[in-house]
Amino acid sequence: MSRPFTDGWRGRIGLVATAPGNATEADFNKYRPEGVAVMTTRTPLTSSTPEGIRQMNSFIRDAVLMLAQNAYCDVILCSSTAGSFVDGRETDKANAEKLSRESGCKVITSAACMLQALKALGVSAVTLITPSSKELNQLEVAFLESAGVKVTAQGGFHLRSPRDILAVPPAEVAELVRKKDCAASDGVLISCSGLHVMEIIEPLEKELGKPVLASNQFGLWGCLRALGISDKMAGLGSLWEH
Repeated sequence: MSRPFTDGWRGRIGLVATAPGNATEADFNKYRPEGVAVMTTRTPLTSSTPEGIRQMNSFIRDAVLMLAQNAYCDVILCSSTAGSFVDGRETDKANAEKLSRESGCKVITSAACMLQALKALGVSAVTLITPSSKELNQLEVAFLESAGVKVTAQGGFHLRSPRDILAVPPAEVAELVRKKDCAASDGVLISCSGLHVMEIIEPLEKELGKPVLASNQFGLWGCLRALGISDKMAGLGSLWEH
């Protein structure tokens, strides 16, 4: 019988993250519970547009297989939220199921974690905040509404370059949330794994009086729940009560 891993005795997360950003890897390693390991590989993203996202997705299969075969993962997250919503819910579900079969490892996606988190919190109407291009935002609205989640308000930086997204500070994201949020929304959704926003989640929840979700927050939550780990995480918002 194999001895347990010293760096992942509770579970090992494989992370397919985008290049050039490091927000997802940094956030997962900062907030992961003791006994959970994170192994990361990257896929190239040249533009935050539907075309750029689909090109990036062409590298996902090889990345997943590498993690499954060489990093001894228990669950693998395709962490690009846009990468999983760009072609709709059915395609996202089918891709995750196919990758799970081919790799022999449970594969989940950021967009699936997003819907799971919204359901857990009972959120059905959101203020959507993204840094991405308008074309990509339209596809996310369609994805959410196909799942019964209404986008009642939205705001974005409308950036097409991943390099520019990496330069958006958390304070500017928080200010955009304050500017765009409305009473008709029962939650705020900050969608992009490239943004560094974990530290603004709980303060915004207290200020606005509603749940705030962000890609790396619900991505980590989804991975841990897939591992059967239900630890409460201080400072990351009301999602961690579920």
